[in-house]
Amino acid sequence: MSKIKKILNIIFDNEKIEKKKKTNIKSKPITHTPKNNYSKKVTTNFSKIKSNNHDEYINVTELSKHFQITPAQLNNIFQKLNWSIKEQRWIIATKAGIKNGAKECYDSRNKVKYLRWNKSTKNDVQLIRAVNEFKTIKPKSNKEKGEEYEQFIAKYYTEKGYTVWEHGKEKGRLDQGIDLIVKKNKEIIFIQCKNWQENTRFKIDHVRIKASRAEARQFMLNNPLFKGYENKFRYTISNDCMHPSAVKYIEETNGLFDYEIISYP
Repeated sequence: MSKIKKILNIIFDNEKIEKKKKTNIKSKPITHTPKNNYSKKVTTNFSKIKSNNHDEYINVTELSKHFQITPAQLNNIFQKLNWSIKEQRWIIATKAGIKNGAKECYDSRNKVKYLRWNKSTKNDVQLIRAVNEFKTIKPKSNKEKGEEYEQFIAKYYTEKGYTVWEHGKEKGRLDQGIDLIVKKNKEIIFIQCKNWQENTRFKIDHVRIKASRAEARQFMLNNPLFKGYENKFRYTISNDCMHPSAVKYIEETNGLFDYEIISYP
């Protein structure tokens, strides 16, 4: 073979090799992740993390079922531990409560504040001890609760400088709906105490208020000594158990009737 043919063969062989290399490079699949896909993947993972965070918290109802007590009883235990406090209509967390797993939430649709608790709260030693102590205490009767609240309110008015007559304690069922009669200067207030739970199905409605007003009038007729004073009838309640109809009726009495909420520990 001549030198020219050898040189041509070498050139053509080299061209074939180069073409083969280029073909292999083009057919090689892209292995890098597109920016958009990466961004989407990160967003999806963040949502998953956020959902898991929410799942770590449970409401008071679920937590109370774990301890086999009512939500109201569990809230009372939280307040005794100083993990939460009652502020107007809401129960809010204290610093100690937040430290022990409380999370404050707000329902913007219903405009309601509420607490959720971390699932780990189920295993809190201090809470378990408090729940067990609560369960060993014999529950008080409604009568005992009522009498305790009357004494609590009597002390409250005494400390405010009133002379207090525990009328209900002295008269029993013949008290004509008047538990306490408190006096300061020319003011006398006839008080009926109600130590009811806020979530009770019983509410003080306008019918009950009218009946109390009639009893107060009869009491005044039977005891003309009180006529020379500024008299007022008052409902003192431990929780907000007033029916809207009662509130409306009280407002229409122009100050002859009123009510107050004084929480009982």
